[in-house]
This record gives sequence, C-alpha cells and structure tokens, in this order.
Amino acid sequence: EPPPVTNGDFENQSTASDRTRDVADLCHRHGMRYLAYFWGMREPPDVWRDHPEWKCRDNRRQPTTRFCPNNPGYRQFMKDRFAEIISVCGVDGIFIDMHNANLDEGYCKHCVRLFRAATGEEPPVQEDFGSPLWQAWIRFKYDTIDNAMLDYNRAIKAANPEAVLVSNSWNAWTYRRGTGRRSSIGNSIRLAETVDGMLEELGWYDLDGSLFAFPARFNFMSWHLAGLSKRAPALAWGHPTEWAGGGTTQSAEARIRVLTMITNGAVAAHSVPSRPVMTEYMDDIAQREQFLRGSRLFPWCGLVVSEKTEQWYGRQSPVDQYIKSVYGAFQMMLENHLPMSLVTDRELELGTLEDYRVLFMPNCAAMSNAELATVREFVRNGGGLVATYETSRYDEHAWPRKNAGLGNVLGLAATHGIFDNRLAHWLRPPSGKGAVLDLGPGHRWSRDPILRERMTRGSATTTAGSISHSLPLQCQLLQVESDQATANIRTQVWHPRKTASSTNLTSSQLRKLPQEIQSSTHPGIIETTFGKGKVIYIPADISWAFFRYGHAFLGRIMELAVRDAASAPPPAEVTAPRIVQTMTHQQGTRLVVHLLNDVSSFGRSANVLGESMYIRREILPIHDIRVTFRDRELTRFRLVPGGESLEATPTEQGVTVTVPKLDIHAMVVAEKANAPQ
Repeated sequence: EPPPVTNGDFENQSTASDRTRDVADLCHRHGMRYLAYFWGMREPPDVWRDHPEWKCRDNRRQPTTRFCPNNPGYRQFMKDRFAEIISVCGVDGIFIDMHNANLDEGYCKHCVRLFRAATGEEPPVQEDFGSPLWQAWIRFKYDTIDNAMLDYNRAIKAANPEAVLVSNSWNAWTYRRGTGRRSSIGNSIRLAETVDGMLEELGWYDLDGSLFAFPARFNFMSWHLAGLSKRAPALAWGHPTEWAGGGTTQSAEARIRVLTMITNGAVAAHSVPSRPVMTEYMDDIAQREQFLRGSRLFPWCGLVVSEKTEQWYGRQSPVDQYIKSVYGAFQMMLENHLPMSLVTDRELELGTLEDYRVLFMPNCAAMSNAELATVREFVRNGGGLVATYETSRYDEHAWPRKNAGLGNVLGLAATHGIFDNRLAHWLRPPSGKGAVLDLGPGHRWSRDPILRERMTRGSATTTAGSISHSLPLQCQLLQVESDQATANIRTQVWHPRKTASSTNLTSSQLRKLPQEIQSSTHPGIIETTFGKGKVIYIPADISWAFFRYGHAFLGRIMELAVRDAASAPPPAEVTAPRIVQTMTHQQGTRLVVHLLNDVSSFGRSANVLGESMYIRREILPIHDIRVTFRDRELTRFRLVPGGESLEATPTEQGVTVTVPKLDIHAMVVAEKANAPQ
C-alpha cells in the first residue's frame, strides 16, 4: 500500500526531488512498466518566456497557447527531453496527450514555408471543403502531427529500443470537434502507423452527448480504436467518476465499462480514485487475461469507415451526412450478434485487407481509385460485398463521378438524383413525399418472418390477413438504373393543384387544395456477381434510417444482405436477446466468444443530449444463452471466468453449448481436442 506518487500539476513542477525517477523505480520493483505523461504541445511558463518563437500562430500570425512541432528548435527540444527521461529517469516510454491539430493554427513561418514547398500555395484561411487547397491544408496539419510523432518515437527508440510511445487518439471524434476559431480537428487515422499504441478517452462523453449516442459510446469507440490500432495496444480510458462530486462511481458502472472495452478488442486503461472499485475490475481482467493476450476480432465482416467520406463528403455536418449511417450499420451488427471488424479507407488505399468473408460499406461515398481497385480485387477473388446509398459515387476529394466508381461491381448502369424521403419532409407543407421498397411476393426475403410481420401490420382499418409487400423508407434514396434489380423503390410526390388564383395562398391554404401525385420507380435492391464474389447493393441510406428510427425491418434487410453476400457463414451463432453484445475473437486455433450483458434497470441507455447522465447501478442476469460453433473440430468448451466445462450438443449447424447464466460478461472458449490447455 505505497502512498500515491505524482509529479505535481501540469505546469508547476517541483525541483525538490526527482519524482519521475521515484515512480519509475517503484513500478519496476513491482514488475510494472511506467509510461511518463506529457501534455502535448504545452510547456511551463519558463519555456514561454525563453522561447516565444516556438509558439503556434493563428491566421493573424498571433501566438496561441500551444507550441509548434514544425519549429526545428522545439522539435529538437522535445526529442532531447524524451531521450533524457527514458535514459536518465528510467521510464519505459512516453504517453503524449492532446497532441492534435487545431483549425486555426499552423500559420507560423515554418509551417507556411513547408506548406508552400509542398503545394506552391499560401495556407488558406477560409474553410472550403470542396477546395483541393483546403483539403491539402488539413492533410498538412495531420501530417505535421504524424511526422512529429514518428520523429519522437525514433528518438525514444534510440534511447531505449524497448521503450514505447503511446498517443492519445482523437480519431473517433469527427472533424471539427468543438466551436470557435481554435476548434480541434483531431488526428488522422495514419497516426496509428507512427506510434506503439493508441489511447482513446471515452469518459468525457458522459455529459456531452452532442456527438456520440448509442451505440457509439463505449461499444463503438472501443471497437473503432481496436480496429485502428490492429495488433498494437488499443487503450480505452473510461473515467468512471461522479462528475458532480469527484468520487468513484459504484462498481457496476466501472466493471461494465471495462468489460465492454475488452469485448470490443480494446485494453482497459482505466483510472478511478477508489482502490476497492479498481481491485474489482482488475480482478475481472485477471480472470480473463489468459484468453485475451494475442487475440483479435475474427475477420468475418469488415465494416468500412471512411475518413475521406467523413471529412469531405460530410462537410459541415459529418454526423448527419455520414456518421449516423456508420452507427446504424454498427448497431445492426451488434444487435444481431454478427462478428465484425473495422476496415479503414487507409487499409483499402494500401490494399491490406484481412481475410474477410464480406465487406459492408454503408454510404462509403468518397473513394480513391486505389480503394476501388482493392474492393474490386476482393470481390473478384470471392469476397462478398454489401453497399448502400452513394457508395463510391465520389472521388477521394468528394467530387462527383459520372457514375459510381464501383458501378461495374455493384451492377449500376447509371446514377441520377437524390430523392429525400426523411421523415421531416412528411411534415412540411404544402407538399408531401413518400417512398416504399417493393419486395414483391416472389422475392425470397418476403418470406422472412420479421419482414413479413411488417408487411402484414397495416392499420386498424386494414383487412385482416392482407399483405402489402411494400416497406417504407424514411431516408435519402439514390435513383439509379440497372437491369439486375430484384426489388424496386416506388417514390411519390404530392403537389397541390395550383391555379392562377392560388398564387398568393398561404401554406395551410395550399395544403387544402386537391393533390396531384407524381410517381416514379427505380431499382431498390441490386443483386449481382463480380468474379467469384456476390454483391448486394441497396441505393437507400438504410443504415441512417435504422439508426434514426430503429425499425426492426430496416435492420433485418441489412442483416439478410450481409449474410447472403458473405462467402461463408459466421464461425459462431449466438441465440440471445439483442441487449447481449457478442464479439467473436480468434486466439490461435481457439475461438473465444465474448458475451456482454449491456442491460441494466435503465436498459442500454443513452443520456439526454447534454442534459443528463446515467449510472448503471445493477445488473439483470440473462439465462440460457446458446452458442453454436460451425467448426465441428472444436470439441472442448469452457466458460470463463471459472473454467466450467460446457456440454456440447451436435446440431445441423455445428455444435451448440448453453451458457446457463450471464451476469455482466463471460467468454465461451472453444478449442480443438489436441489444443494445449
């Protein structure tokens, strides 16, 4: 029980003793590695006084509160500092916090010189998402951060090859986070290529719901970070404290956060002021650690999240234009217990895809030619593909193409305009709009019980037993041409029949006029093959609609598309309530299925945006969860923690085991008979 040791406040260091060496020695005596914290691009007052020329400059050339890594003097100062801390103080690495790009910085003479050398242009001041110069300017800011981190890491490795550099990542924060001239634009996803590990601060979203809502809280962010880091540590920080009082939350909330992190492939890098609560969740990790080391999410479905689409296609409103489409796709996969891993546009650019069975591209609108080539090759070699809405309709700058870049893969002959059928348009007088997906009685999905339930629902005045094969689509739709459509979308627009005397009528008066209906039909589902792979294209922004409205039939359409297009079924199927999140991990020849009970007395709750906070205080157990493994060579099954053997029952799909009770989290470990214990 040694007393807590700290270096002091960020900018008020004591010279009375070398506390950094004290902390490093203490950690080493207990078999721990210690990474020293550094607040990126900030310095104590004496550095401000001695080197004002090292400061960042805004577009008026005025100094900001931060220091510029493109300044040669400051860059060398940082490298020397890190090398000294590693070699003299004995720390095992550096954790750099908040080393990110701001919108109104980068105008010092060194940044201007470097940008001019790269582009031949002066740095722009006016934000313009469609301008190649503005895009190059943002890329330059990101490259500045990435290059500095790579330089720092080399200096650290020169001091000690075993020392590491970990950076706080802002990658799950969308472009232009915050307000004002100095809003942060975070980091590029390429930061992962320069450091030894990445950390994401998840806990700040407890009271700020303006960006992340369900399912994009700890589930999505841990999963996203793990996908960016791949096989490097993805460190998720949860901050389970009581904001109003500074104390630790009850153990249920802290434990759920930690177990959510490991379920989604991240490492819990938690911090709480209460030792009893920390002891509980550290014990949770210790009981599972044997089956966490060296594991990775099973590469069945690669869910593509595109930085280019977020920044340039999303423009001023990336959350509504694009991110909600990603959230809806993630939520569908999560609720249906389907294995998924993150695929970035950087991976598509480099052609470094894992052995996925299917790619799911929800409105992946902005794609470079290199990305198009990777996807074509993946499908040509037998991989499945599901794409929605405007996928590949724009180049990497979000400039429109004449046809979708993947047109020949998706079975598209041409693309036309957007039909906006978001629900709000039904409420705007004087006209209304409507769009439905006509599956028709001959389509195989018409027999699906979830879709059929929606088709027979009708209204209180609908004749009992009648079936409508039309499913409403409250989202934006891309009108396309194809000769391979297996279902169509019907659109209708209601217009008041205007006359010369109706010119000056109010909206309410126009609404009462007789209505004229303009109808059109265009493909709603295109199923095709390309090479050895199967492709399903849905020209509706269906995942956006599922996130926005949550209708079961919308999620079911996406689920059926992903399952039908995949070159092989999932390695494990889980029969459990939707509130149970499932993630299938691969650890050598083992399959490890994580089961996370994300329910509490509030359900899987999200706070009211910016207004309220929820703390989960109890766990409602879930019983008799069935897990079916398709590989019949898996013959040994145990439940972790505890190591209880689970009896397997042969079924048509493989072998099935039953988890009798799930509290917060459990792992079903499946092994072959000759595998080591």
